[in-house]
Amino acid sequence: MKAIIDASYDNGTPIWLHTSDYIFGMVPVDSNGTRWTEISYTFEDPDEPLAKTERSAELSFQFLMEEVEKGVSFYVEDLKVPLIKDFAKTLEGKSGPEKIITLITELITNSSNYSSNFPIIKGKGEIDILKGNL
Repeated sequence: MKAIIDASYDNGTPIWLHTSDYIFGMVPVDSNGTRWTEISYTFEDPDEPLAKTERSAELSFQFLMEEVEKGVSFYVEDLKVPLIKDFAKTLEGKSGPEKIITLITELITNSSNYSSNFPIIKGKGEIDILKGNL
């Protein structure tokens, strides 16, 4: 998992979300953002804590939205899911890579607009937070 985290910025900006129970990431496979790897690491799973799935950008965008709406919102009481959904609606008509890259940029850059305690890694300089949780 540490190697995945270390290499996650090689092809662009990933998104890393972390809760008390798991780490969730969406990492670009290529520099165009056409393919993404979804990574989840569940702390309390002794058998298979790490799960990885590669998908197209469009599908990855949908899975990221679902994770924020249903996963992270369970842990973050003040998460403004309707605002995130509203932002996502402004991306309709854009390509899959444009959608996911723009959403990730928005959540990282303006995380305080969506929660006072958004559990997001804002840049490569913060990845030690993830590795410290492992």
